[in-house]
Amino acid sequence: MASALNRSDSIESAHPSGLGEQGPSRIYQISRPAFHRHYEVKSADDQVLFYGKISTFTHKKPDVTIHAGDSEHTAVMAACKFIKLSGDFKLAIGDPIDENNVVWEDMTKESAIHSKYRFEMTVPNKQQTGNRERRGFLWKRTRHVAVDGESAPILGSRSFKLVDESTGQVLAVFTREISFNKCGKLQIKAEYGEAFEKMVVISLLGLYERARRRNNSAAAGGGGGGG
Repeated sequence: MASALNRSDSIESAHPSGLGEQGPSRIYQISRPAFHRHYEVKSADDQVLFYGKISTFTHKKPDVTIHAGDSEHTAVMAACKFIKLSGDFKLAIGDPIDENNVVWEDMTKESAIHSKYRFEMTVPNKQQTGNRERRGFLWKRTRHVAVDGESAPILGSRSFKLVDESTGQVLAVFTREISFNKCGKLQIKAEYGEAFEKMVVISLLGLYERARRRNNSAAAGGGGGGG
């Protein structure tokens, strides 16, 4: 698909001076196979890297659980719970069952129209080798930034960019694809390590799944789908 972006709109050229966080980008294809209750996160060569199990009407289980591999029988690497009344999320890096080795973070809804969400996490400090710091990140709905090689998102789509709260640097972008099975492509440019990669994937799948439920609920006349 030919890109409709100018170079200044590309994730690759956004904030080129940066803070040293950016490196070789990774592009993933995200799909939700028809008549199945899971997501698949695939590499460029169509290999399933992560399996995102969807749970509904299960009070104690996460709404989305990511497994490292191509089935729900592989190790859990991250999970997401929807906070129904507030529209916020609880994000787990690691297996929620393993209380000694899981890190929970909050992702909060910062916009009444579901266009901005915020989370914090501890990441490497690129200016001080060996040190770590808390940083804030924002998922923002976008119509101007797209995955390299993709067209600009359409109006009203579930396309998002992830920016560093303090610098405005674009660290990742998700461009929605209107297709029966495919959800879209996710490009991650930042080099903050494995935990950050997991956080980007689980937070994005959480946003996408919640928007899907909200839209389905509205189409059925049920209103906002739990925030």
